[in-house]
Amino acid sequence: MTEQADLFTGARRVFWGYFFLLLDFNLNFNSDFTIPLLPNFIGWIFLWRGVDALSSARPSLELLKPFCTALGVCALTQFVPSLDGLIPGWLSLFISMLTLYTHFQLLTDLAALAEEMLDDGELAKRLRTSRTLFLLGQTAMYCYDLVLQAMGLVVLLLAVTFCVSVLLLFQLWGFSRDLETQQSP
Repeated sequence: MTEQADLFTGARRVFWGYFFLLLDFNLNFNSDFTIPLLPNFIGWIFLWRGVDALSSARPSLELLKPFCTALGVCALTQFVPSLDGLIPGWLSLFISMLTLYTHFQLLTDLAALAEEMLDDGELAKRLRTSRTLFLLGQTAMYCYDLVLQAMGLVVLLLAVTFCVSVLLLFQLWGFSRDLETQQSP
């Protein structure tokens, strides 16, 4: 497999990773047992595989593999929501910070790859903008308990976060598509 094909494969895996992380459909049974239809740990597996494929072009991505592994293992608690109450607050905070850092570093490296490999400064700028908006939305979602009393703000926050997530998915798909067209003869 050529390096360009590895980049396309890695970028497509990153897209599918975010797809699984951002779309959350569950079947709940009395709030004690949940069956995720699109489990988050699959998203972290896709991100790990994407990072692995892209690390040949961007070695700093290699550092994210243990984080994706740890976050994938933590995502297994999604199957038993009652475990959330047993996780100490400091560990939950650490996992949240690790998640935000992983997203930041991965999306920053993808923007740098777009600039280096595709010579597309505009795509890199859109990826960085999507990264920043996405991380702001995710940070706000971690803190949504602070605005829970104002239901209008919660609805607005959910709507904005949804729109930003869709924007990020479009940018990641465009990045992988551009790598695919550059790979084609």
